[in-house]
Amino acid sequence: MSAPRIVLYAKSTCPHCAVAREAIRASGESWEERDPASDPETLRELLMYAASATVPTILIGNRALVGFDHDRFEQMLSQPPFEPPVRQPETPEELAEADPDLTGQK
Repeated sequence: MSAPRIVLYAKSTCPHCAVAREAIRASGESWEERDPASDPETLRELLMYAASATVPTILIGNRALVGFDHDRFEQMLSQPPFEPPVRQPETPEELAEADPDLTGQK
């Protein structure tokens, strides 16, 4: 089974989380809910994506939506998955390591 497309960091008693939960359900996307208050590892995970422990936080790929804004949520759903750019070698040493033929070294 593949990982869900959406991860919702939420608390069961949070009214804004309930709104986010319903919007995610309505989207039809695969999703998973995690409570950062229930597990220190989940809290650390949330803090990696959002610089605060604010809930709801919705993670779609590697993009985080802190709080809930329906328009922003829809916009994030319509974007292709985020792929970080591949860093190209810049220094002669990096070029030689990446491809010795580029620098004439073997």
